[in-house]
Amino acid sequence: MTLVERRTTTDVAEGDPGSTGAAEPGTIRPELRLVLLFLAIGAATTILHLGAFAALREQWSAQWSNTAALAVATVANTWANRRWTFGVTGAKGAATHQPQGFLVFALTWTLTSGGLHLLAAEWPGAPRWVEVAAVAVATSTSTAVKYVLMRYWMFRRIVSNPRRGSHRPH
Repeated sequence: MTLVERRTTTDVAEGDPGSTGAAEPGTIRPELRLVLLFLAIGAATTILHLGAFAALREQWSAQWSNTAALAVATVANTWANRRWTFGVTGAKGAATHQPQGFLVFALTWTLTSGGLHLLAAEWPGAPRWVEVAAVAVATSTSTAVKYVLMRYWMFRRIVSNPRRGSHRPH
């Protein structure tokens, strides 16, 4: 399968002469490509989050384990989405994007820690696998909101066009 040149739907909306908005046969539409990359990165960093949570949970409380594991996964997720989903390379903007990523972290942390709190209240002493499942469900719930925040807030001004090797603000 051939992928279309890396352009976002903004290029289409702004009348980019190289884009008609329709996918050519054997290509993936730009917005679908963004979503697929975002989901792949999200799956990888969710595995990182859950694995770190399970490992840390052997020594720490559920809340501390979740917070530490989520912090590591958030940095990795922001970096990977910045680079691969939204095509941002180099240091420019990183000092802004990582703090914005931690605001998105606050959303996920609220959902995951809330889920763990509810689980502890309803099922004290729940098995580890149930805690991991609760964290996974809460993380999955936050995924759509994270995509919208990253796509339309964090990286809204950046449109990548690898052919020119540049990033254009819009």
